Amino acid sequence: MISINRRIFSLLGITIFALIVYLIAWSSLFTVSKVVVTGTKQNSIQQLSGVVIGEKLARVEPRAVGRKLQEELWIESVKLSRNWINGTVTIEVAPRIPIGIFAGQFTDKAGTLFDIPGGFSQSLPIVEANSTAFGLSAVELFTEFPQTFRSKVITIKAKNQDSFEVNLKEGSRMITLVWGSNSDLNLKIKVYEALVALKENSKISLIDVSAPHAPIVK
Repeated sequence: MISINRRIFSLLGITIFALIVYLIAWSSLFTVSKVVVTGTKQNSIQQLSGVVIGEKLARVEPRAVGRKLQEELWIESVKLSRNWINGTVTIEVAPRIPIGIFAGQFTDKAGTLFDIPGGFSQSLPIVEANSTAFGLSAVELFTEFPQTFRSKVITIKAKNQDSFEVNLKEGSRMITLVWGSNSDLNLKIKVYEALVALKENSKISLIDVSAPHAPIVK
């Protein structure tokens, strides 16, 4: 009798499990009714994700969707969630933040090169270098600048990993700043700001702070 009861409970458990699997994976009770995208104004995210209205929620695999979307290099990370009650799929997109332009593409603080559909509204400095390695060194230097100084930078050139030149807009004039190596950053900025503030330097167009204790102005 006990053995028969165990079989009945076992079959009942299997039946209930199969019913649950069917309801989740195959029935129309749990399907995508709405897709919500946050973190970006790009309208192509739903199409790129492959998530379709009416699709079974169980078949929307968050990791697969994330990997697919991150094939778009301007997307840094993706988080996807499914609401099993109302059928809403939420896709949270974290786009890369461009800090400059190198080799005709945007670059972020990690040195990743990417394009942004529709472009970017803010003005960004142009990084000039003969190689990707030198370009990344210029990006690294740029990210170390304080925001107030960084906002003045128009272009930053890397002749090599130890020789940089920065073009800045100081009010209505352009100034070439011979930076030298990536060292003594705070001192070089302090020397530059002190020199550019002097009345007798109101018409200079070049400041060399590669040796910050012996700067040159022209």
